[in-house]
Amino acid sequence: MADDGLPDDVGFARFVTDHRPGLLRTALLLTGDRATAEELVQRALTRTRRAWPAPDPLTTARRALVTGAGRRGVGSEQVIEELPDPLAPAVDEELARALRELPLRTRAATVFRVADGLDPAAVGAVLGVPAAAADAAAAEGAERLRPAVRPDPYRRAQPATEEQRLHDGLARLSGAPGGWRLDAAQAVADVGHRRTGLRRRVLAAATVAAVLLAGAVGALTRPASDRPDPGAEHAAAASAGAEPSGGTSSGAGPSGAGPSAGAPADEPSVRTAPVLTGPARGSLADDPAFLAAVQRADWGGLAAPPVADRTVVFAGDTPSGRAALVVGTVDEDFRGTWLIGPTGASADALVPQFPRGLGRSRPVALLLGGPGAASLVVVTAPGDTIEVSDRLRVGPRGTVGRGYTPVEAVEGVAVVPATTTEDGPALSVRVTREGRLVHRSAVDWPGDRPGRSTPLPELDPVRPVDGEPDARVVAAALVGLAVPLGVEPAELQPELLWSGTLPQSRGPGTVAVVVGRSPGGALVVTTWVGGVGGALACGTATPPGPTPVASLTVVRTCTVERPGRAQPGDGSWLVVTAPPAAAAALVLGPTDRVLAQLPLTGGGTVVALPEGARTVRTVDAAGQLLAQAPVAPMASEPFGDFGSGPQG
Repeated sequence: MADDGLPDDVGFARFVTDHRPGLLRTALLLTGDRATAEELVQRALTRTRRAWPAPDPLTTARRALVTGAGRRGVGSEQVIEELPDPLAPAVDEELARALRELPLRTRAATVFRVADGLDPAAVGAVLGVPAAAADAAAAEGAERLRPAVRPDPYRRAQPATEEQRLHDGLARLSGAPGGWRLDAAQAVADVGHRRTGLRRRVLAAATVAAVLLAGAVGALTRPASDRPDPGAEHAAAASAGAEPSGGTSSGAGPSGAGPSAGAPADEPSVRTAPVLTGPARGSLADDPAFLAAVQRADWGGLAAPPVADRTVVFAGDTPSGRAALVVGTVDEDFRGTWLIGPTGASADALVPQFPRGLGRSRPVALLLGGPGAASLVVVTAPGDTIEVSDRLRVGPRGTVGRGYTPVEAVEGVAVVPATTTEDGPALSVRVTREGRLVHRSAVDWPGDRPGRSTPLPELDPVRPVDGEPDARVVAAALVGLAVPLGVEPAELQPELLWSGTLPQSRGPGTVAVVVGRSPGGALVVTTWVGGVGGALACGTATPPGPTPVASLTVVRTCTVERPGRAQPGDGSWLVVTAPPAAAAALVLGPTDRVLAQLPLTGGGTVVALPEGARTVRTVDAAGQLLAQAPVAPMASEPFGDFGSGPQG
């Protein structure tokens, strides 16, 4: 029993629930890396549990954080990639760099004193030094950090003192959006697993000694690892808001549907709430002259309702520009427009930008600024929870997922920093109400795109190509991979695996299979078709990172027919590309009956899809099996898993 009268297990679980969030924030400031910080906290909690009940368990845990931060090998494998967070204000980058440059003991003293608010005696108890020495170290660290602190442009009221500005800057760094792998209950279970593993290793060592002393020889059971069970990967990632899956062969990753996933079919539908309605919200909502001016503003080519019937839903300034959302009804058709321009612009200088899928009860999301730094504006019903995913993440094993992070909303409006690539944003926004998903979609981005500032990389073909590929199809494939991953195309280190001719009746087109490397370490392999009429994505797969590009076999269905415009012989095509050793591809039906044998003389082939095709086997010149792959269907959703808008 602990001193508080609770059983040890119950008391420790309560300690984890109460103090783990603060320990995670502290560890994030000490390490600068989310995965390392969480592993550090788990080790600190394990040490605290071994000493339980301790007179001051929080100090014990904090000491373990500092000790662990000074050791190597704290990090653990990240199945889903972690990248710099574009939702964190860029003003904190310099502060984060300055914090990392502090010596560990000085950094720890500063974090405990300034960010956590401990008094000098408490800081000294954690660091094992006199209170005066701890206070001096914290003062030295604060002095070195102050020049790196910048005002937060997303905050209306700025702190009055340097001390408060530094405290707020550290608080933003420690509370940056992002999910933790474990929740409190999982953290407690993980500590128990680690302690059990330690006991087993001790027991195994004692057994070995006894066996050696007795002269006996026998097989010993391998002791359990003190790492979390790898089989819990999927549950752990889901607890952080990401829903990993195996390497995807479709166009999209997992749904990321969140709270509504798995809801019973007979569960009552979520409450409908008015979203695009008055009174106006935003930083300019108290400026009646500006509101009246935007209410009268021109809607460009869209027929607008009478001025008296228009409603200003949002009006505000962001660090990336000014925006106002005005809606109304024309002949029972609900319509509206964003009016956007530079920060401080007059109403008549704002330019109309029409949102997609507008509805009175549908949330809207607009990205201002970019390429590069931008501001995201989300408008939904007051009381709704707004979450933002910065990009699709593809880990080194080919796992795919989106993590969503809650953002602060005032009266149903969130204005947060974001980034976008030159070709568009990777962002996805989801909105929940009463714990149920009501909306998940990409964001509207007007974008100032007069032309690329940097040309797309020229791709080196890995295999012989059948004629010169259409550059527009290859460019579309590159951009289609890069945008959802939140990177510029050149960062993917892309290669043209293979390209061939699409033998359409209205004129030959191009099939292009492009390979890149995700920031998380996996391969991303996408197949596109197109020609004079544009380009179309057939689908994307994510093999594990160590897979040699030259060894890839791609089997994909591409459907190019369009309703009312189909020509004889057009429709669904089978695309196969394989390594040079493959001489032919055998197309098999449901009972493994050979439907067709296709020669692979140029690295690949494109043929009309045989009816009933299920599997393709590639064989060498001697007929020996090299690889077998299912015929992947045409992707039903674009790569990126942005969401399709309102649910239900």
